[in-house]
Parts: sequence; structure tokens; C-alpha cells
Amino acid sequence: MANNSIDCYVVPAKPLPLLIPLECVAEVVKKPDLQQLSQAPAKWMQGYLTWENQRVPVLSYSALHDSSLDESKKRNAQVVVLNPIPDAARKAFSGLLCFGAVKTLPIDTQSAYGELPDGVDRRYVEAVVKLGEEEYLVPKLAALGVAFSYF
Repeated sequence: MANNSIDCYVVPAKPLPLLIPLECVAEVVKKPDLQQLSQAPAKWMQGYLTWENQRVPVLSYSALHDSSLDESKKRNAQVVVLNPIPDAARKAFSGLLCFGAVKTLPIDTQSAYGELPDGVDRRYVEAVVKLGEEEYLVPKLAALGVAFSYF
């Protein structure tokens, strides 16, 4: 019998948590030491993380969808370091800032799909997946690669 599931990380985000396949993530960095941008042209640009002797740009997926979101004062920050995104303009590691526990979850490839919440920028969403009563966003990683190219 074939395995019809994909192991994913559940990454806390607004308006819905993210589902990111394990193979897309290099590492989850707890208590990251972010170097802030002196003048970020966009609120979702959070700064840089030095990881594996590389300067990794970090963005807030939540702030991509809500320009009023202020995550700078939250605690328990983590950075999900993404592997280089295939077919993206920028072929380098990148990071997503999140607050709260990152956990793993197997997702059935036959899961139901939900509706995109109001106010969510479609450019950055591949799908909305429903698992029971919970809904999750699957980010469009190639579009994130474009966002990271602004750093």
C-alpha cells in the first residue's frame, strides 16, 4: 500500500498556521538573534539571521497579509530556515519568523481544501487545507522567493 501522506511542519502564522513540507525546511532556529534592518522598506522584512555562516533574510509571513501587525514585541520567536526554493529568482536560504511552537504533522494527500480567508494576498498562498475543524495555509514558496529578492 502506498503512503499517501506528506510530513509537514505546522508553523504559527496569521491568519492561519502554515503547512510546510519537511524537505523544504533546513532547520528551526529557537531564540534567533536577528539583526534588524536599519530602515525596512516593508513591515514584513524582519532582518537577517546569521545561520551556518550565511546571512539569511527573514520575513514575517503574517505581516505579508496584515500591514498593521506588529510582531516586534512578541516573545518565543523562532525562525524556520527554508531550503533554497526551486525555480525562484533567488537561490539561497531564507527564513520565516514565527512565534509559538513549531510542530510536525503528517498530512493526507487527499485532504479537503478550504476557502481563502478575506484579506489574504493570493500571491503567497498555494492552498488552504482542512484537517477536521482546523484550516492551514500552504505557502506558495516560489512567490516567497520573489519576496525575499527584495532584501
